Parts: sequence; structure tokens; C-alpha cells
Amino acid sequence: MGLVDEAYERAFKVLKMNSTELGFKASYDYYNSVWARDGAITCMAALMLGDEELTATCRRTLETLRQFQSKIGQVATVHYLDKPMTYWGGVDSTLWYIIACWHYYEATKDNGFLKQFWPSIREAMRWALYQDNMNCNLVVSLEAGDWMDASLQRTGLVFYNNCLFYEAARRASQLAKESGEEPLIDAEDVKERVNIVFWPVKGYKEELLPLRWAQGAYEEAVNPKRRHYLNYISFERYDGRCDVLAQVLAVIWEIADEDKTRRIIDYLVEEEVSTPYPAKALNPPIFVPDYTWKPQMDLYRPRNWQNLPFCYHNAGVWPYVGGFYILALLKAGRRDLAEAELERLALANKRGKVDWEFNEWLHGKTGEPMGARLQSWSAAGYIMAHKAVKDGEALRGM
Repeated sequence: MGLVDEAYERAFKVLKMNSTELGFKASYDYYNSVWARDGAITCMAALMLGDEELTATCRRTLETLRQFQSKIGQVATVHYLDKPMTYWGGVDSTLWYIIACWHYYEATKDNGFLKQFWPSIREAMRWALYQDNMNCNLVVSLEAGDWMDASLQRTGLVFYNNCLFYEAARRASQLAKESGEEPLIDAEDVKERVNIVFWPVKGYKEELLPLRWAQGAYEEAVNPKRRHYLNYISFERYDGRCDVLAQVLAVIWEIADEDKTRRIIDYLVEEEVSTPYPAKALNPPIFVPDYTWKPQMDLYRPRNWQNLPFCYHNAGVWPYVGGFYILALLKAGRRDLAEAELERLALANKRGKVDWEFNEWLHGKTGEPMGARLQSWSAAGYIMAHKAVKDGEALRGM
């Protein structure tokens, strides 16, 4: 068995190992907890496998997330399995939950599931709409309101969260129609606004730009040669770094049109975001503390959660991001490159103190594994990429 196929078999075993009575835990022995974002992404991959046990674990994951939903619809970020603790605070957790529910229904066509879960999905979507405090059909995030929740923090209109908002709106609308109800929001309007706000252009529709007080910053960001979306816009500033995960999700979910897709993929390839392995979370890394990186907060964090350059969210390599990167390459018609990157992603997942650690993240220059081992979404990212490259089975909704 070759490296690429062995990695697939090993990834399958990781999902089996991390299957619990409450759903997929984030990792085998470090994160003994069900995280909404990790769990959702793991479900998306597991539902491609046709394995009854893993499909049942997906259902239990969604049951756990539904159980820990607030009275106004927010889905908890994480629920611990070994202690009575549940944390909230994220915007993306609720959005990933909606997306994962759609994937489960699409995979199973279980009408009983839809009947049971639709009220929860509807309230989750309603909660997401409440995060639009600018009345602009986009969600606004507090600091650490997404997966980059350590000392590298984004606030305001975050591109990543709004990509998720679009996909959640699209999938919730489809489930609403299946349930005989009207959608709560026009997903295509969200898509239009995402493209106007995060890819600044001259001659924009002024009525769609919510940042009246940031008009100067917006116009400063206009660049005819732009190659990727902005990271976030907050008050009177913007961050122009490349959030790799958000860019590839925009390609996969067709937020980016053909021209933008070509620019994004060309940029990611030329900038070598898959070196040493697929793929770095951010490009370029932040070397000097600024509005986004607050290194003083790292004093209170363990080494594996610190955002030094090329570490953690600050241009560390995250294999699950690498999986989505490979899907985006396929979406853009770059099959040869996707095949090569799949082998390199297999190598990343093999690295560790022992072989096949499926580590959470690796150093962005040395490739040294630095996170938790046997991470569910690292295995999930590989499964999605392998199924797409080797079996021609695209992720649902691509």
C-alpha cells in the first residue's frame, strides 16, 4: 500500500478512535471535548465514507450540539466530556452547525432527522441574523469570535465568518424549503455583499457598504491587481493578510467567481502556502505586534497555543486547512497540483514522535509537529481530499 492510501486508512482509524457516545471528540487524548467547528468538519468527511458507525457518531455529534444551544439559538463552541463545562463566544460554531446539519440530511435523506432538527436549525440561523448589528446582511464578530481564538484576534466584519454565513444561509434556505417554510434570508444577497466588502473595487454600490465611517480605509484597499479577499474590516482599519482557509472556502462554495478563483489559487501557489506542508493558516505571518496579534496575551498560554511567527494561527501549518486547499485546487481545475499536494499532506499527517500522529498543527517553517496528536479534523481534511482526488467524489455541495 502506498503512502497516500495508507494515510487514508489511518485517517479512517482516527475517526473510529475519536468516536464517543456524545459524538466526535476533537482529539484522542488532548481535547476530550466536542467542538462545534471540529465536529462539523469531521462529520462532513465521515458522511462521505458510508460507514454506519461513523454516520451514527455524526448524528450524536449534532445531538450534542443541539442540546447545548442557547435559548436564543446560539450553538456552544465546545462541550467537555469529562467535566460539566460548556463554552460559548464563537460566531462560526453556530454557522458550522447549520452547514453540518445540511450535510447530514443530504447524506441520509432522513426525514425524521429534519423534522427533529429543523426548529434548532431555524433558531441557529435566526441567531446568526442577530449578529448583523450594522443592518448590512453580514455578521459582525467580537474578538476571538472564530477559530482564530487565541492572541491573534479579528473583530468586526471577518471574511471567514461571512463565508460561513453565506454557506449557512444557503443551506438553511434549502432545509427551510424541505420543511415547507420560507427562508429567513436571501443567501445570494449575502454573497453579493461579501464580494463588495471584502474585495474592494471602485464604483461599488454605496448603499451596500455598511462602513460609512471606514470609507477612506475601504477606498485605500482598492487594488485592480488584488489577488485575494481581505482578512477583516474593523472600525477605521482593515487587515489585508490572506486567511488561507477563508480563501479556499470562498473558492469551494463559489463565493469567488472564475476570475477571483484564478487570482486566489495563483496567489496561494506562488506564495507557497503549502510549504513545508499544506497549508499555512495565514500569509504572510505577523512579525510585529499590531491590532491583530497581541503577544502579551501569549504570556498566559501554553507553548502550543502561542502565536509566534509561523506558529499556531500565525502561519502555522494546519492539515485540515490543507484538505480544503486541495479541494479548492480541484475546483479550480488544478488536478495535477492537487495530486502532488495530497502526497505532501499525507507526509504531514505521518509526522510525529511516532508515525501517523495526524497532528493538530505544525511549524510553518520547519514542519515540526507542535499541537495535539490524533486530531479529528486533521484526519477529516485528509479523507475529504483523498476522496476527491482518488475517487472523484467531491465534497457535498461543491
